[in-house]
Amino acid sequence: MMINPQDSEIVFPVAGGIFGVGQLATSLKALAEAGKIGPWHVGHWIDFRHTAIRIRFGSTADGELARSFVEGRHIGRSGKQ
Repeated sequence: MMINPQDSEIVFPVAGGIFGVGQLATSLKALAEAGKIGPWHVGHWIDFRHTAIRIRFGSTADGELARSFVEGRHIGRSGKQ
């Protein structure tokens, strides 16, 4: 079965530009090491300001799980951003 790369590519906002992408990578690495998602690969920045970056996942499900995990980490205990 061939996966369409567009279906497995997610754009993640990155606070702090190139300096903030490390936190995103750490979160994705933890998910992969825990066996929650498969391999992922850093793509290209969407703009010259480095406000968001594309990440490619092996499946759409992995990408969506990663997105929900990363978005959940930005929500405080009260549930508000």
